[in-house]
Amino acid sequence: MINNLINDLKLVVGEKNIITNSKDLEKYNKDWRGFYNNNSLCVLFPKNINTLKEITTYCYEKDIKIVPQGGNTSLTGASVPTYHNKEIIINFAKMNKILELDKSNLTVLVESGLILDDLKEYLSKENLYFPIDLSSSGSCMIGGNIATNAGGINALKYGSMKENIIGLEIVIGDGSIITSLSKMKKNNTGYDLKSIISNSEGTLGLISKVLLKIHPKPIDNFTFFAAYKDLKTCIKSFNEIRSLYYDKLESAELIPNLSLEICLKNKFIKKHFFEKEMPWYVIYRLNLYENKITFQDNFENNYQLISNNIADILIPTSIDQEKRIWKFRDDLVEAYKIEGDIITNDISIPLDKIEDFFNVAEKNIKKMNSKIKLHPFGHIGDGNIHYNMIIPKINSHESYVKLRDNIYTYVNNLVQEFGGSFSAEHGIGQIKKNSLLKFKSNNEINLMKDLKKVFDPKNILNPGKIFDI
Repeated sequence: MINNLINDLKLVVGEKNIITNSKDLEKYNKDWRGFYNNNSLCVLFPKNINTLKEITTYCYEKDIKIVPQGGNTSLTGASVPTYHNKEIIINFAKMNKILELDKSNLTVLVESGLILDDLKEYLSKENLYFPIDLSSSGSCMIGGNIATNAGGINALKYGSMKENIIGLEIVIGDGSIITSLSKMKKNNTGYDLKSIISNSEGTLGLISKVLLKIHPKPIDNFTFFAAYKDLKTCIKSFNEIRSLYYDKLESAELIPNLSLEICLKNKFIKKHFFEKEMPWYVIYRLNLYENKITFQDNFENNYQLISNNIADILIPTSIDQEKRIWKFRDDLVEAYKIEGDIITNDISIPLDKIEDFFNVAEKNIKKMNSKIKLHPFGHIGDGNIHYNMIIPKINSHESYVKLRDNIYTYVNNLVQEFGGSFSAEHGIGQIKKNSLLKFKSNNEINLMKDLKKVFDPKNILNPGKIFDI
């Protein structure tokens, strides 16, 4: 039966666009963090919407399950198989074209397999700007960004992915093509397809084309790095800076001193950015549509308005120094993985409750394992904190998994008590399904399941993600 399936699919995509060898399939079967590694039947690489439709129609008729996959950078197991030898993977790497740039309407039409950095670089050469910025920008794809409603460091000013989409083309579970690619930013003609598909994690439709909102490229940007004596002062300072520079503030990234220590230890940076260490820092970036020198002069003149709560400040004196600051922000994600086993949480907390949450969470997590080092960092501007931790290597994998799951349960419960969200920007995938069932009402879950049945009557699109049917 499997041989017949493979032969049929080869006729659809061609022999060069299918992988069946078990060794070659490994990198597509395994998720980025190594939590999931179920075998797929094959990986297909369609090149256009017609091939994508033909694959989906065939799978619908034969009741074959499909896992859509972009750069496979999901942190929740959303882009890899849920089961052993029951699913095919459709990888969008060969649907990667930029189809139309419309400077008049400030839109760009792209295929869903386009890598995010490739889009940003193309637009930059045209003096245009797409604001979504992720640590995985060099490998993640636009379709996956939409499927997970990716946020990143610029969501403070520009919102998450769904706020930057104007239209979509998708293939739903029975192979039908749904096209909604009007360029009109005001378009109240019924249900909004892009909002439904955003964050659906490939369970409602396979994204083929995307019409994105773009912006004139900022003339320049202004970065500064602020140090704080405690978290309360840090949050107060952020509010002051946001009030003063609301229209310009693009990013505000919370960094603990542990990040700097780890990056120093593992040679990601050569020296500490500040002469005197402080427990907390924030990297700020402002978009400028004005002369940078003039703005910097004004910033220094106005500094007394925001200086009371800042213990120290670093304003880069060169582009290289500025790049080093933001490279450090990217590198810290890799650096802390070297230190031991890691436990990650993608949460959001109301800004006025972050300090209390941190205090309560640290006290109780240390009771579970006194050797844990808390390493929270992330997007303070929208309350999206990567509440991560490092523990010394545990000999038993089972012991690590048990501790990890206990911490997940505790953190998710505490987040709920503080009025936050247990999944801020990474989605649900496989790993957070139980939390979704716990914290969403039955009415919400049932409505989502009903919607799934409309888009995907046979449950062939990314089964076992978000919830089970």
